[in-house]
Amino acid sequence: MADDPAGYIAEQSETQARALKALRKFLAARIAHAGIAVEEVMSYGMPGYRILSGRGQGKMLLGYAGWKGHLAIYPHSGSVLGKMAKETRGMSQTKSALHIGVGTLPDEKVVDRMIHLRLDELH
Repeated sequence: MADDPAGYIAEQSETQARALKALRKFLAARIAHAGIAVEEVMSYGMPGYRILSGRGQGKMLLGYAGWKGHLAIYPHSGSVLGKMAKETRGMSQTKSALHIGVGTLPDEKVVDRMIHLRLDELH
């Protein structure tokens, strides 16, 4: 099991690793766009972003992982995706994870909403 996000990505197949690197860069950009200071950490065996200061300090904001046939984004909350029915209509998901195809990225608006809803929970 990897100790850090880079190690986690390196353990994946070449196709998954390439897709996870793109997802990692995308999520970091959306988090920066929201103006949130985070650090990359491992949580629940997957890479993610922990909030460094302000609202939600020390809590996980988002996580991500690669699976056999898809990637997943985890808002570390069982209720965020339930509040996003309109934005995620037609997308594969569970109560706690949004699934995306390997080699694809979600719409920026979907991730931005996920970030804001997660922050609202942590106030």
